[in-house]
Amino acid sequence: MESEPTWDGAIDRDAYNDAHVRDRDDLTGASRKGNWQVVLRLLRDADKNLSANHWRLGGRSWFTPLHQAAWHGAPAEVVAELVDLGASRVLTTAAGHRAADIAREKGHRQLVAILEPVVRNPTPPDVLDALDGHLSALVESRIRPHLTVRLRPLPAVVLTEREPGSVVWFPIPGMVGGFAVRLETGYLDVKSWSRVVGGSGQAHVLTPEGSILVAEGFV
Repeated sequence: MESEPTWDGAIDRDAYNDAHVRDRDDLTGASRKGNWQVVLRLLRDADKNLSANHWRLGGRSWFTPLHQAAWHGAPAEVVAELVDLGASRVLTTAAGHRAADIAREKGHRQLVAILEPVVRNPTPPDVLDALDGHLSALVESRIRPHLTVRLRPLPAVVLTEREPGSVVWFPIPGMVGGFAVRLETGYLDVKSWSRVVGGSGQAHVLTPEGSILVAEGFV
């Protein structure tokens, strides 16, 4: 069953506590080795608070377990369970490759159909590109210069896999808060709040043309 989606976008190891870093290392290490029994056990363990979209903290490739499964040619039932556990089929590696691209390149054609994205909230690529830029700028404007944490921005394309109106939560380490991001038809609805950065909550609507502050002071 897919859990409530969270985008853990911090890329530095010191942004998280030691226990979470160890768990992330265990997950990404097992997936890199193709040890699917361990990968699935870790992801099923609710106490670990791990995501099927986690990559190795401090790593540069941004391979998630699904990307590794595509690389190794994992059994189809493993790939299907990773997807059921919330693995994004549109999320790319740092080199811009989706899991389906990797499977196709490595000759694991039996996995390509399973790995092809299922889009529930279609949005043109040029609109997504524009929304990405505005969302990244909004996040940066809200947390700097108070925080120095480095971030991998939430790519709006991952919301196209979810039903319209679904929210992805983007917590920011050190902010004691974060960003609730929802993709509507052609725009993003973003609510953010913090106990330590910038005070009260804010709500923005992001369109391809820019960002509009529509409410504030609700936290």
